[in-house]
Amino acid sequence: MINFYSILDKIIQFDTTSHKSNFEVISYIEHLFEKKNNYKIYKVLNSEKNKSSILIKPKENFKKGILFSGHIDTVSVEGQKWSSDPFKLKKRNNKLFGRGTSDMKGFLSVVISNMLNNNDKNLPFYLSITHDEETGCQGIKNLSKFINSKNISLPSMCIVGEPTKLKIVTANKGVEVFDTIIETKKEHGHSSNYNQRVNTITLSSEMIVYLQFIQSIIPKKNILMCSPNNTSIHIGMLNGGTSHNIIPKKSQFRTEIRYVKDDLKFVKNKFLKFQKKLFNKYLKYINDFKVNTKILAEVPGLQEKNQKKIKNYMKNLNISENYHVPYGTEAGIIQKLGPSTIIFGPGSIEQAHKPNEFILIDQLEKFDRLLKQMK
Repeated sequence: MINFYSILDKIIQFDTTSHKSNFEVISYIEHLFEKKNNYKIYKVLNSEKNKSSILIKPKENFKKGILFSGHIDTVSVEGQKWSSDPFKLKKRNNKLFGRGTSDMKGFLSVVISNMLNNNDKNLPFYLSITHDEETGCQGIKNLSKFINSKNISLPSMCIVGEPTKLKIVTANKGVEVFDTIIETKKEHGHSSNYNQRVNTITLSSEMIVYLQFIQSIIPKKNILMCSPNNTSIHIGMLNGGTSHNIIPKKSQFRTEIRYVKDDLKFVKNKFLKFQKKLFNKYLKYINDFKVNTKILAEVPGLQEKNQKKIKNYMKNLNISENYHVPYGTEAGIIQKLGPSTIIFGPGSIEQAHKPNEFILIDQLEKFDRLLKQMK
């Protein structure tokens, strides 16, 4: 018998920050399951071939079952002040400290231990473990393409184990991140010769101001049960120019839209129309300018559809209360594969990404008992 504590103690030791390879921790997990003859492991590499996602499923093709899904990558600890080593599990006051304890290695440890110790259950367990969730969900996208291309059958229900304090989440916002790049073919010039009408930085500024205006006119039809409950537009980065006395040839800014349902289309249509209007306004000054948009990340939100089966199943376990969250997850991508999907896991999102990240031992033990009840 292997318990979840010993598994968590081990996988916390692997630094799985998103920009690093995850091969060592994936190999450790593979080794655990290789001792069990009734599981099959599918391994999918990223394009750089330095990370992998895995799908662990029973060798027998069951029509029933439940898929547990989680990511193994974590955010960086750089610049954070920890009271203990973030890559060594530390127990203190009914809490387990370490990077990823809450988000979401605690969840994975409990699922893995139950699959290893109770693999003869009437309700088969499946598990997906992915890379790069924190930077755009590329791991689950790669795994989804592989599943579709190989016609791999999945169970009809799925739990994505983000930390929700063991409460059901039935919807979360989608996320799109894009760079807007404005540049001119003109050579750099001295600022004393400039007519002050327009340059790449002032154009970026006008676009940013308009994006913030769009925020105020988004129809309020798409509202979630969370805070903030509406679509949000955030400018996170702005770069441009080389010196205070040189006319800037190029500027760019990064926009993040956390959207509900079809609000993304509304925002992007408004923004595109404004860009055209702006360039028509300055056409006699900027006929040598160009603007490009580069999408960096696209993650659909979890929708409240096709959830009756998993919600009814959880109700049989005396868990029925549900709510929504404003952050992004892999759930919307998995939902598109077909399973009846919710977000549900031990720990609190309030601890995620922070120094001294922790998870309550009580949460892990309660989740462990819950999995043992699943039949």
